[in-house]
Amino acid sequence: MNNLINLKKTAIIGLICVSLSPQAQAESELLMLIKMLHKNGTVDDAQYGRLLDEINTKKTIHNQEKVPTSQNDEKTPVELVVDKGGIQVKTSDNEFLAKIGGRVQLDSAWYDEDGVEMGNGTEIRRARLYIQGHMFHDWGYKLQYDFTGSGVGGIKDAFISYNGFDHVQLKVGNFKDPFMLQEQTSSKYISFTERSLLDIFTPGRHIGVMASTKHKHWTASAGFFGDTVSTSKAGKDEGWSASGRLTYTPFNEKARVVHLAVASDYREMNDGGKVRFKQQVETHVSGTNIIDTGSIFAGSTFKLGTELAIVEGSFSMQSEYIWTKVERNGAPDLDFDGWYAEAAFFLTGESRNYQKGKFGGIKPKGIVGHGGIGAWQLAARYGSVDLNDHEIDGGQADSVTVGINWFPTSTLRFSGNYVNVLDVDGGKHHGEEPSLFQVRGQWAF
Repeated sequence: MNNLINLKKTAIIGLICVSLSPQAQAESELLMLIKMLHKNGTVDDAQYGRLLDEINTKKTIHNQEKVPTSQNDEKTPVELVVDKGGIQVKTSDNEFLAKIGGRVQLDSAWYDEDGVEMGNGTEIRRARLYIQGHMFHDWGYKLQYDFTGSGVGGIKDAFISYNGFDHVQLKVGNFKDPFMLQEQTSSKYISFTERSLLDIFTPGRHIGVMASTKHKHWTASAGFFGDTVSTSKAGKDEGWSASGRLTYTPFNEKARVVHLAVASDYREMNDGGKVRFKQQVETHVSGTNIIDTGSIFAGSTFKLGTELAIVEGSFSMQSEYIWTKVERNGAPDLDFDGWYAEAAFFLTGESRNYQKGKFGGIKPKGIVGHGGIGAWQLAARYGSVDLNDHEIDGGQADSVTVGINWFPTSTLRFSGNYVNVLDVDGGKHHGEEPSLFQVRGQWAF
């Protein structure tokens, strides 16, 4: 009989312990049941005490799970989005955002050398990955690496920005100097496989600090910069530069844009500084420079540029002129200059996408794979650069380029360019007129 009573007690106590999970009945009901069992002797004093301790322990754990110890313990929902092939992660309150993207460009070129030693070939022109976004809403960042480089030489963009001011952004790190429309426009979105001959005067990227403001009808940027991330100082003082760019867009509507701009770039050389201007024939595969000043000892350089761009429906054009002065110690200063003009037309009705001082990507009206044929664009360009002055015989070159672009989707692009150098006056390749045909496949996300 005692064994049966003990067995019942054990069973009852076991059921009570199981009922103490967070999904069980309310604590008041359990306490009432336990008190009744204790009163009629089913549960003795020791068992009664143990059950009360068990209830208190479960209650404490349950409350700790429900109530955060501080506001930082609250978790904000996170959204994962696949955007045009890239990956984007952000919090629902948009306080934090991170996007991973990149581009791969594969080129192949064939040359009609006309005495210039070039070699047909292929190359991966760019293979970049980046992560960019913002944190605590006001702080932006971007880190971009090009795997066609090596070590620190592969670093492209690497900066932090502060966006907490109205219409003003502050940026510090490694990024492009604010100079030239074709340089500010990403290589993903230019109308040809390579930028024009005028790219010879591009400052490129440097470590520095910049302030900028962007509005619908105008933008302004100005910054101070040191050297590039890969510059070897070898115990010498670092060079520095100051750059600025001002754009004005009297007409800025969808498919109708008029863009005007001026920009300047002043660079003070480091101790014993040298400057060199060299350029290939709007290609990168051969590695042969058609014009080249060689190294020039210089104290500083000053560049002044003007820009014009127009978009009218499916038609677009842009042009730039750059004048460059090289100041030398103990020798006459040098003047170099160059210009280009280009035009493009979409056969399928799209328009170039203008984005506050530069051009962005193309979104085809019909996607290949969704019943469309993609976007088709024809383009032509004329460019000229003169690197002859005083005893410097770098050469003067003129070239004409025609191209066709096919965008089957907003992330894919296939291009073909024919480039003909009309004449080289002076320099190592005087009198030569090489030409080339180059194709590119691009995936950008």
